[in-house]
Amino acid sequence: MQRTGLFLFLVCITFFTSGQQPDTTGKMTLFEKAPMGLVRFYFDDYYYLVDKDCAFKSIERVSQFLVEKNVFHADFRDFDRNGTVVLTGYHNAGVKEGPFKAYHPDGTLKWEVTFAEGRPIGDWKYYYPDGKPMLTVNYDQTTGRIMSFWDRRGRQQIKEGNGNYTFRMPFAFYNEYGYPFFERKGRVRNGLPRGYWTSHLVDDQEKKILYTEEIFDETGIMENGFDLFLDARYYTPMALLPTPYFYTAERLLSKPCTFDDHSGFNTYLSEKFSAMLRSSPTLTNIEDKFSYEVSLDEEGNPTDFTLKDSLMTKELNRYVEMVLPEIPFYFPSLDKAGNGIMDTLTVYGNLSINDAGQFHFHSFRIEREKQP
Repeated sequence: MQRTGLFLFLVCITFFTSGQQPDTTGKMTLFEKAPMGLVRFYFDDYYYLVDKDCAFKSIERVSQFLVEKNVFHADFRDFDRNGTVVLTGYHNAGVKEGPFKAYHPDGTLKWEVTFAEGRPIGDWKYYYPDGKPMLTVNYDQTTGRIMSFWDRRGRQQIKEGNGNYTFRMPFAFYNEYGYPFFERKGRVRNGLPRGYWTSHLVDDQEKKILYTEEIFDETGIMENGFDLFLDARYYTPMALLPTPYFYTAERLLSKPCTFDDHSGFNTYLSEKFSAMLRSSPTLTNIEDKFSYEVSLDEEGNPTDFTLKDSLMTKELNRYVEMVLPEIPFYFPSLDKAGNGIMDTLTVYGNLSINDAGQFHFHSFRIEREKQP
């Protein structure tokens, strides 16, 4: 079963501080000086800063940078691994202004939009790799409205904000369902979702399974959402539109060069713990750390686990021990030939409990005994 994707929520650290210079200690080089007073930044596919020599580096941005404000400035260009331009735009002291254009790997236009004071205005137009129109979203009002949509066969399914929408998107990061894509389907009226919508999980062989059901009212607000896998309601609708990852670049967040971080697995652990352990009326204003060991077989299936560094109370430790059996998979360690091997992982995490007793697990990190 494939283990790809994850819902987009990353907890990373801010790298830049006022006046900070490129790292010369040998640990990470996330940006460097470029000719003509420009700066070159190194990102992964999702616009998180990574080391210039990291295997997951996929995008380089060349731009002016105002150190005193920690923001991009003036025209910029983003290049992929092959040196092809994938995005162009302009920042006025960190604020997006004017036309932004993204490109497919072969150089054809992928999408185009105009920004004013950091917000999209007018039509955001998306195109298929062959240059044919795919999607038009209008931002003249507060909420983006789907005005036009063409399927892959070139048939227009939505016209003047009305029609039927079926759109497939990849999971950005790891999820435990084992499906790389999810497909959104429903009616659009006056540019907004209306009535009954579904999401299906889709694998590489086109196998589909119903994942979520949602009901939208006449104003496009979701009234009810239900996750069939978790058997639980949710209150924020699944994504309807392609995800613009380039927004993340402006937050100047970095990630370590490990597969557990790049794949989003560490964030999956944060989500898993936080979702299962939401709150306690008797525990408030707590900051603590913990760790546990988990033994894996060659395929990444856990065979044993032990709480190592305990939290401050027996109650909290009992909560953590309740979650551990619910994590069905970890990425296996690999030998030099790329084959999975048995290994013992040490997983480190932090727990924050606010004054309302709400739990937030974060800052997960994995150390592998047999693989660096």
